[in-house]
Amino acid sequence: MQHPPRGYRRTKRRRRLAVAVLCAGLLVAASAFARLRDDDFPARSELLAGTHVELLLQEGVAAQERRAIRDGVVLMDRFMERSLGRRVRGPVEARVARRQRCRHDESGERSLIGQASAGFLCVDTANVEWKVLVSTDRPAATAVSAHEYAHVLQAELGCLPEGEGRDYRWIVEGMAADLAWRALVRAGRVTEARVRRTIRRDRPFDPGSRRLSFYEREGGRPQQYALWHLAIRSLLRAAVRSGEAAARRPEATLTRFCERVGAGRPWRAAFAESFGLRTAEFYARFEASRP
Repeated sequence: MQHPPRGYRRTKRRRRLAVAVLCAGLLVAASAFARLRDDDFPARSELLAGTHVELLLQEGVAAQERRAIRDGVVLMDRFMERSLGRRVRGPVEARVARRQRCRHDESGERSLIGQASAGFLCVDTANVEWKVLVSTDRPAATAVSAHEYAHVLQAELGCLPEGEGRDYRWIVEGMAADLAWRALVRAGRVTEARVRRTIRRDRPFDPGSRRLSFYEREGGRPQQYALWHLAIRSLLRAAVRSGEAAARRPEATLTRFCERVGAGRPWRAAFAESFGLRTAEFYARFEASRP
């Protein structure tokens, strides 16, 4: 059998190699383009001194909005270090959205003020509720970014479950709310009496609120967030009585709960070990205290 000339075979191999390289390059380019589209968030960058946070501010964000969001993150960062003994360690991208959404895969109404995950948080200043807060209630607006930054810490510790893994949602959200307002109290921005008024104002025992155990997996509106915040405050008082939490810094017990869950402990076991009582026992006590 007669074979093609050697030069012809070399040329053919080169063509195949060139086609393979071209295809690989196109795949890389397409992947890079997809990432650029996903991460397309035109904004001015500002590093928050003393933290690992890069603030990305979109055009149109007012100065009072920027101050409220910046203050919330910085106050929470200081509070974590002094009261929890554990700060956020990794770099954090903090988006302040105006023209675009927080993420490109979002759809529907801009109904979420904030969101967070490991190394990421965002406050959507186009949200209607945010506009009301920033113009009428500066402390509550400041608490928004503090709340989301608490979620970043939870993600680092391993107690911020997502999707089908959300088995203790009221703890996650109630913890973020409680830490945010504690940070403001510790910084002298609000009083403890103001925090109690805020919880009452949001009507935690609204007739539409279900039993606390219902919210292990279910979400809610401001009334439910107030209920979860109130539940965490009640839980920390119980932990102090059981001797599991120090009266001066009971919030540190929340960090221990997160660390245990992050280390692989089932959340109910971590709950009992951290707060000194079983979930069923706490639920019974909390429901009995409803007005």
